[in-house]
Amino acid sequence: MAGSAVRGSAWTVGGYAAGQLARLLGNLVLTRLLFPAVFGQMALINVFMQGLQMFSDVGTGPAIVQSRRGDDPAFLDTAWTIQCIRGVLLWLASLAIAAPLAAFFGQPLLAWLIPAAGFSAVLGGLESTSMHTAQRNLRLERLTVVELVSQMVGIAVAIAGAFADRRLYGANHPGAAWVFVGANLVAAATRTALSHLALPGIRHRFRLDRAVLGELLAFGRWVFVSTLLTFLAGQADRLVFGKLIPLDLFGVYGIAATLAMLPTLAVLRVGSSVAFPAYARLAAQGALGTVLGRVRLPLLLGGGAIVSGLFACGPGLIHILYDPRYAQAGWIVQFLAASAWFQILEATCGAALLALGRVPWMASGSAAKLVSLVVLIPLGFRLDGFRGALAGLVLAEAVKYLVAASGVALLRMPGLRLDAGITALVVGIAAAGFGAGRLLGAGGRSPVADFVGAALVSGVAWGAILAWYFFRERARRLVAGSPAVAGR
Repeated sequence: MAGSAVRGSAWTVGGYAAGQLARLLGNLVLTRLLFPAVFGQMALINVFMQGLQMFSDVGTGPAIVQSRRGDDPAFLDTAWTIQCIRGVLLWLASLAIAAPLAAFFGQPLLAWLIPAAGFSAVLGGLESTSMHTAQRNLRLERLTVVELVSQMVGIAVAIAGAFADRRLYGANHPGAAWVFVGANLVAAATRTALSHLALPGIRHRFRLDRAVLGELLAFGRWVFVSTLLTFLAGQADRLVFGKLIPLDLFGVYGIAATLAMLPTLAVLRVGSSVAFPAYARLAAQGALGTVLGRVRLPLLLGGGAIVSGLFACGPGLIHILYDPRYAQAGWIVQFLAASAWFQILEATCGAALLALGRVPWMASGSAAKLVSLVVLIPLGFRLDGFRGALAGLVLAEAVKYLVAASGVALLRMPGLRLDAGITALVVGIAAAGFGAGRLLGAGGRSPVADFVGAALVSGVAWGAILAWYFFRERARRLVAGSPAVAGR
């Protein structure tokens, strides 16, 4: 299993890196073809689309990975049938709420964009359960290719559509958001088609096995509650900011969020594709507590390196990559990097809780974050405008992490001491890198020098730490494999 996990991690990280590089390059092209308000519109639509994507599973994916019957055709057909029904119901819901949401945000075009975007729920429901069985068995090579190809297709369609829209209607066409909606639908259709054609698995048929249905509903009821709360907690900032701030600034916030989410999404991808299936097997053997810290450590070190680099290098990087219309994303990305660190801490704890079936702890953490967001974002906005609201967002993420960490601690598994030590490293290196960048960049007047100084300090510090970890692990494996140790 160790070899499969390492190989799966390599494929997952490699595929993620390639996908995010393509996404970043596509984003740079699109920001030059379209104007910030379009990104604000799409950020609002993405809140809805991400909600559909989270709700369309209703726990079937984790249930397939965790259940002993996860390879049984009756189990898989029943899970797929539930997915299909859920997808259609969610699309019908999108038709019902589109007009009220358009009126609430004062964006009439959303009344048409949301139902079109909502059809991705139907496409997602038709997706083969082979996507989940590949995760269950840690066979991630083809799965990574399927996800990467569908993402690349969506990016290519978006760029081609943006070029065509600009030539036909000019630079400030308010209907340019249709480009993003169409690209996302094409990407979803590609992913669904490839899930059936490119991955090994059964040929699905509609079936509702009573015993399987009972198992899925028993597992899924808390997963659904947790998913609902996770969506609300994860997207409440955009729902609130979409109402409080101008659409142009909201689009800039979306650009900063895309960059700041890179470390979180990387850890979440490895956690869901590799760590969670491995945790589930170890939990079944009663051995999870003994290896949890060792499994989390490389994820936290890698995530911490990217987070502190984003905080230190973010302002200079934004000025280099984007035109002056997006300059405010520089300081916004620093707040979001701090938020991303608490999300990484929580995600690595949450995977262990989910593997142990402690879904109520995850639901409680999302509920605590949601309450904190409702209180802290308006309070911060009242005290210090948009900066204060972002500070409230960071504190809300910290609250969610503390709930998950408490759950792990009550199960007598290690966590808090490791997290505190690595957090201190992240804060210290981020501050040193940012200070060096500001010094070399003359207080931000030379973005290139700012970026280079911050990157050098952060890179050298994390390079030394990661080298220490690599050689320590290598020495540990050599000792564990020595004849004297093996013969004991």
